[in-house]
Amino acid sequence: MKVLFTDAARAESMEAHLWYQERSDRAAERFLHCLQQATDWISKHPTTGRPLSERTRRYLMKVFPYIVIYRIVPDAIWIIGVVHEKRDPQRWQHLV
Repeated sequence: MKVLFTDAARAESMEAHLWYQERSDRAAERFLHCLQQATDWISKHPTTGRPLSERTRRYLMKVFPYIVIYRIVPDAIWIIGVVHEKRDPQRWQHLV
């Protein structure tokens, strides 16, 4: 299934990538690789993510403490958030 990112989710993932890049190019590249692995998994197994609501699911990335929040729609999966798991939930609950 095709995976698409909302502008907000793309911005969040790039913000995280830049944060890691300021510390280590290798960590930044690994973050992007892990995000790609997460989206690949979600595209192949969309219903395995933990439900957050009737229309929204979450997938915890491997290695990095980020949650990929997504919605399954006909013929696609929309990534609507890439948030740090320690972030205040009130900052991303509106996505659910």
